[in-house]
This record gives sequence, C-alpha cells and structure tokens, in this order.
Amino acid sequence: MPSIKNLKYLLSLKQHLNFSKAAKDCFVSQSTLSAGINKLEQDLNVRLFERTNKSVLLTLVGESIAKKAEKVIFEMQDLVAITHLNFFESTVKIGVIPTISSYLLSNFFAKVQQEYPKLKFVIIEDTSQNLLLKVEHLKLDFAIFAFPFEEKENIAQVTVFTDDLYLVKRKDTQNDDLLLLEQGHCLRSHVLNSGSIDKSKISPYACTSLETLVTMVNMEIGVSFLPKIAIDSGILDKYPALVIDKEQQKLSRDIGIIYRKNNPNKNNFLKLTGFL
Repeated sequence: MPSIKNLKYLLSLKQHLNFSKAAKDCFVSQSTLSAGINKLEQDLNVRLFERTNKSVLLTLVGESIAKKAEKVIFEMQDLVAITHLNFFESTVKIGVIPTISSYLLSNFFAKVQQEYPKLKFVIIEDTSQNLLLKVEHLKLDFAIFAFPFEEKENIAQVTVFTDDLYLVKRKDTQNDDLLLLEQGHCLRSHVLNSGSIDKSKISPYACTSLETLVTMVNMEIGVSFLPKIAIDSGILDKYPALVIDKEQQKLSRDIGIIYRKNNPNKNNFLKLTGFL
C-alpha cells in the first residue's frame, strides 16, 4: 500500500516539476525523494512522471492519482486536527501579506494572548498568491488577506473590515507619477483595478515595501496610495512634508482571512477574526 510520505513527495513534485525544489520543500535529500517516487510507482504499478535530463512531466494517470492523493492527505490531516483537544492551547500557523503584517499583528497578538494565553502562533509573511497555495496545501491554517482576490472553490474568504486607501504626496510636488509596489503584491492590483487610475501616469519604478514607497514619495519621485492602517500606525510620522490629497478619489480594500472550507477548526478561526 502506498505510504502517506510518498504521496506527499508526489504532490510536491507535481507542484514544482523539479526534483531539487521538491526535495527542499519536503525537507529531504533529492535521492530520498526520487526513491520515494520510484517506490510509489512500483506500489501502484504505473508511471507517474516522464523524466528527461532537463524536465519532469506528470503523466495523465499521474495527474489523476495526484488528485486522489491530495484528497487522502487532506483528510488525514483533518483527522489529526480533530484530535486536538483544545484548539486554544495549540500552535496555529498563520500567513499574512506584507502590507498588513506590520500594522495589524502587534495589536492582534496582544488581544489574542490576553484572551487565550496558551495559544501559540507561527507566522509566515508572503505574497497573496504564495499564501493561497500554502493554505490550499494545508501548510498554513489560515491567512490574513486583502480582498478582492481570486476566489477558489475549496477556499473560504471572510471579510472583517474595510481599509481605505489614501493618495499621499509631497506638498506642492509637480510630479504626479503613480508609484506602486512591485508585481506580486495585491495592493498593486487593488489600486490598478479600481477603474479610476490613469495608467499613463504609472511610474516605471516599483517598490518592495510600503516604507520604501513612502521614502520615494518624500523624494518627489511620485505619489502613491497608502492603506489607512499604515497611516494610522504612523508610517508618515517621520515625513512632515507629506500630505494626504483629500481631493483625490478615495479607494479601498477589504481585510479578512482565508482558510480551507473543510478545515475542522474553521469556527475557531472565525473567533480569532474578532481580534483583527
């Protein structure tokens, strides 16, 4: 009978199509992962992958088996989760996007710890797309997210509050080029998809963080939209020359969480949203 360990190897190799990356993802050596895949093919008496010196491709039967394997692993992990006697005395793995983490997590954890002192957290900061994959593959229990974002059939989206976006500029600046975060940050998409942005004004520069964005606005390289939660947290405090353009149309995004719909702890996740 195929082992759960080798089924996990199969799913990781399906995701990466690269033995080195899949082995790193599974925290094993490349030879160990390769041996596990070979054993799985022997147990099932099928070829799961077509391999060459340059590529790894999933066969049609391999694709079908991978879908079944994903369901088996998810159900096994759900079974393990159910055995936790007290969710609020466990360790929860949470994902969070960079444009939220610095401005919400401190207060969130303080409130949660006051109510549930035995609850522990492991925090992963990453882009929305990467966090979505981690939630899908049960590498995270849930993720604190900004919406709108691509909806998935097996992923629940819960909105907690609306976060306004304000246009920030330097006083009397003549440069109205629009500075944005780099590709991969959902805040970039939220601004561009608002329908009121003149795309001819988008700056060729892109930033890796809101802090860098503010610095560039202060240097009069352009203007930018900042979330209210960042402004309320004091991101502009060191820059007295920066102002909020009150004549510019205000944009917004929604803040909430995502989790797998069949996660047995979903009601507990919803309780935690009350602390956001």
